[in-house]
Amino acid sequence: MASSALLIPDPAPTLAVVVQDQRQRETLLDQLRSRGLAAWGADGELSFYRELAVRQADLVLLDLDLPEACGPALLRHLAPAGRQVLMAMVEPGRESQAREAGAQGCVPKPVNFQQLLYGIAMLWENRCQQAVRPGGWWLDPEGPRLVAPDGKGMHLTTTEQRLMGGLMACYGQTLSKEQLVTLLWGKYSDRDYHGVEVLLSRLRRKALKELGQPLPVRAVQAVGLVFSGQVTPNVP
Repeated sequence: MASSALLIPDPAPTLAVVVQDQRQRETLLDQLRSRGLAAWGADGELSFYRELAVRQADLVLLDLDLPEACGPALLRHLAPAGRQVLMAMVEPGRESQAREAGAQGCVPKPVNFQQLLYGIAMLWENRCQQAVRPGGWWLDPEGPRLVAPDGKGMHLTTTEQRLMGGLMACYGQTLSKEQLVTLLWGKYSDRDYHGVEVLLSRLRRKALKELGQPLPVRAVQAVGLVFSGQVTPNVP
């Protein structure tokens, strides 16, 4: 139960905090958890996507100044999918840049924690008031299972869960071959895209056998894969 003093509606969001500086990241996580909020951290884009494949993230708080300009890039990647509420930590005067990249809210640096909590509460209240689209695919992390719109589910291995989690988190957008290999096996793996194709082929067969319908994953020639089905957020 979220504290009523924070004005955060129940159920409270699970937050992903994407900040490179470990001390700052851990401080934010401790503060959020001390207020009864579930939160996990990542130090950059790649670690965020790897964790996102196996963890829930209703709200993403990220530092716009992530290395290699990946802060705005990550916002632009996540915003069209509409799966998460997006909030950026920004230097004064950079709010417009964050919002143009897709941030739904901004908190100035250095971060005032009470101001951050207020921003989280406002953004989450708006999201809770939005209608949840019925009839989509969703991931049950307790299984872990992939659940079809008709309620049928199939068990996933850890690697299968990473693949489907990454694709569904960015549904409607194509993940490149390089992104998929990194998602499954890490940046410095000697595995190649053929392993992704083998894994996907196995998943397609499982879906037909266990769910009685094709898996809505489409190959984009010479580019990568895209989840083309409807995804249901915030499944209870």
